[in-house]
Amino acid sequence: MKPFHITIGALVLLVTTLAGASSTPHLCAELELRAAMLFRVGTASLYLPDCRHAQNQVLDRVPKQFSLELARSLSGEDLIETAVDTLRRNLELTADTPLPEPLECLATAYVDVNAGDRYDVVYRPEDGLALYLNDEPLRYCPDDGQAELYFLIWFGEDPFHRRMRDELLKRSQSGRI
Repeated sequence: MKPFHITIGALVLLVTTLAGASSTPHLCAELELRAAMLFRVGTASLYLPDCRHAQNQVLDRVPKQFSLELARSLSGEDLIETAVDTLRRNLELTADTPLPEPLECLATAYVDVNAGDRYDVVYRPEDGLALYLNDEPLRYCPDDGQAELYFLIWFGEDPFHRRMRDELLKRSQSGRI
């Protein structure tokens, strides 16, 4: 009789632990980002539910977050142009083909930022995409079934910064933040 109670208790604990782990993203990796190996641009961070499976999860419909704490000022216009161009390349869209709605919605939300500011792009499958600046919401974009593709900017075949993509994924999977 006693082993039965222990087994059920262990099973409940395991299911509760797995359910919590699968739905809450946590910090998997951080990386100092440099331009031309000289100028510090900022610190990039990746948050996922299961870091060991970062390679597979980063573009899946799972909760996730990409953050960039900036070391220099950047114009919102430049950030928008980079986001739109990188999404078009990764989705193989021509310049006259519109981006899917949630991607267009978020890609055009960037504003001018200063050194020390932090952008957070948050995706929740049940809600959609959100862009935050210094913990303040800038824009929310509902998911039409394609919103997770926004992460192609950093983790697609032709990302904004290939070394950043590779190193964040490598560190996530190795457990080395």
